[in-house]
Amino acid sequence: MSNLKFSKNNTYTREEIWSAAGMSGKQEFNFARTGYGRIDDNVFAFINIGFKGHAEKIFENKFDEETETLIWYGKKKSHSQQPLIRNIIDGEYNLYCFARWDNTPEFRYLGIGKVLDYKDGASVIDKDGKETTCIRFRLSCDDKTASHSVISDFDESFEEGLPDEGTEGRKKIVKHKKIERNTKLVRKKKAIFKKKYGKLFCEACGFDFKNTYGARGEGFIECHHIVPLHETKKEITTKVDDLALLCSNCHRMVHRKKKWLTLDELTKLLKNGGAPTRT
Repeated sequence: MSNLKFSKNNTYTREEIWSAAGMSGKQEFNFARTGYGRIDDNVFAFINIGFKGHAEKIFENKFDEETETLIWYGKKKSHSQQPLIRNIIDGEYNLYCFARWDNTPEFRYLGIGKVLDYKDGASVIDKDGKETTCIRFRLSCDDKTASHSVISDFDESFEEGLPDEGTEGRKKIVKHKKIERNTKLVRKKKAIFKKKYGKLFCEACGFDFKNTYGARGEGFIECHHIVPLHETKKEITTKVDDLALLCSNCHRMVHRKKKWLTLDELTKLLKNGGAPTRT
């Protein structure tokens, strides 16, 4: 994913943004007329804040100038399982946020939005004045904020000894977790595993989400990169064989201490009921 060059707080029209994204000719409908449009792995959000729209209702989007936090409501009926929305959440797409506070053609560039959290089923009023639902995002447009989608499977209060923000070790941990959430790699790993075993289950404890949660657990399992990138000095290319499928509990236990567990160590720990293993 390559970042496009926009200057924060400068204003741009849709036409200028279309051109800056390397496009020519007539704009696609979603880009020209709706709240957001996609070009390759970049999504451009055109956000109305604090003035009345077609339904004579004030747009509920909000932007905090001090913290650079943006509350953004998606299109009507949008939700987290739609492919485009899912890719925004997972950090697969850049989300360029442009906002305006009146009905002029210029939008102010707020920055690339990083997902802090989101909510499906948020209540809004559509252009015809009818109540409907959509996804609501809380985004950070602060350049210093790492994408929440990179680390959202992990609660840092449970992880000891993480390096400080900005250090090389910290950057490698973020990279490690981003690989574990790489949609294409995870999908391929799951497909190979399911073809071999007929179902998805934790490689450490055998937990099967579908057996426990029924249809809601169908296809769910977390992916773990078995190579601790923060402990390596050279760049490596991740292969499917470098990934293991783990349940949420086992995955968290791997990352619980500064010295991460190997899959073999985790399996032995489970077999011994948590007691230290003898060598």
